[in-house]
Amino acid sequence: MRLDAMLAFVPLGAPLSIVGGAGVAIPSTNVIDMLGLGVGQAPQSIIGNVTNFGTDMGIGGFRPELEVAVGTAFTTGNAATLNVAFQAAPDQGAAGGYQPGTWTTLEETGPMAVANLTANQIIARFPWVPAFPANLRARFLRLLFSPAAGTNFTAGTIAFAIPTPVRDDLANKYAARNYTVA
Repeated sequence: MRLDAMLAFVPLGAPLSIVGGAGVAIPSTNVIDMLGLGVGQAPQSIIGNVTNFGTDMGIGGFRPELEVAVGTAFTTGNAATLNVAFQAAPDQGAAGGYQPGTWTTLEETGPMAVANLTANQIIARFPWVPAFPANLRARFLRLLFSPAAGTNFTAGTIAFAIPTPVRDDLANKYAARNYTVA
């Protein structure tokens, strides 16, 4: 598996705290720029008609997978749940300083209870889905970690949130053991 800090929503070794105000959503540490230049950077060269860059990595034969893991276990004093949303935004172009436009949620986990947010647990694992609406032409991608309205966490971090080239399951961790050690 190839890991690159430029292609990580939350890089390895730099956990993201999800402790915030009541109902405050926390965006991922990094925004992935599909052009590779970074937020606020103009495309280097444009051939033909001037247009804003956009792509859809959720189509074709190679679709990256996304994996999100908990670092420090989550705790709450008010029954908070966590939703992880995978979002995309178009490039605003020169007029908008090459910043992300309106974020559109492509896929989300749904609310997860604190009992499921234990240390080292994989809490989100899904393929990059095709952009919707079909004309989105996203340049920027991010994750948004949202507690339920009016609730918050008193502890909890995201250890990493990374794209992987293939599904990287640890299913054998839960496999039945058909042997005994004498």
